Amino acid sequence: MSKTLQSNIKNNRTDLTTYSFFLGGLNAKNRSLTKYSPLKTGYARIFLIKMPSFMKAVFPERTTQFKHYIEYGFVGIDGIQNLSMEFEQLTGSYAGRQMDVATVAKDETQEITVKIYELAGSPVREYIDMWLTGISDPYTGITHYHGALDKGIPYSQAYHTMEAIYVQTDPTGRSDAIEYACLLTNMMPKSSKRDHFNYDAGQHSIVQVDIPFTCVKYESAQINEIAKALVSKYKILNNFVNFDSEYTLGFVNGLENKSFTDWSYESNQYI
Repeated sequence: MSKTLQSNIKNNRTDLTTYSFFLGGLNAKNRSLTKYSPLKTGYARIFLIKMPSFMKAVFPERTTQFKHYIEYGFVGIDGIQNLSMEFEQLTGSYAGRQMDVATVAKDETQEITVKIYELAGSPVREYIDMWLTGISDPYTGITHYHGALDKGIPYSQAYHTMEAIYVQTDPTGRSDAIEYACLLTNMMPKSSKRDHFNYDAGQHSIVQVDIPFTCVKYESAQINEIAKALVSKYKILNNFVNFDSEYTLGFVNGLENKSFTDWSYESNQYI
């Protein structure tokens, strides 16, 4: 079978021709429901698979922390665009009638925005500040990589960009239930948010920052395979009954005993 963009991830191979779906009525019997389970979105993951090399060299711990917080702390991702076909018009006949001729298909995804809450101490802003100013010093315009140039990392677009794989699963969140995956490359932050430090009397807001990244998007069956492996490797809690309180029986046994004047431990009766 030829590959498609759903190869290696979830695809629909049911025989859709045996049911009338919504024409003439709604058939909600069990056998019918197996034919038209609607697509539901809102189960996203992002994996930062390559961090900017100069930031890893100069700020290794901050890079690790930033990577983890983006992957597990994001609350929104925006910017995935549609694939569209461009056309040119061919004009002919005495009446000047026109017809469209397909020219090139384009994916207009050029920017991805990651939405995340800033934490006290501004670790998100701190990291992005150092990333941007290492590429171009705001006072001199010079690229200095905050000293990474002296550590053997030469100036190159390859060394100050990030790459990520973005995934959407069905409601199960499983690696065998991926609905969509793509590779995002040439990622750089476009700005560092500071305007939340403006002041209005009586306003004390929690800060959510939108981080716009440049990007080039790729989709393929092989990318789907990598996305599947990432979701499988980095599983998250999916059943509340498996939640671990981190307390142990040993902790409970180590708590102090209580003695009450209205209770007799010998008779186990109130007195």
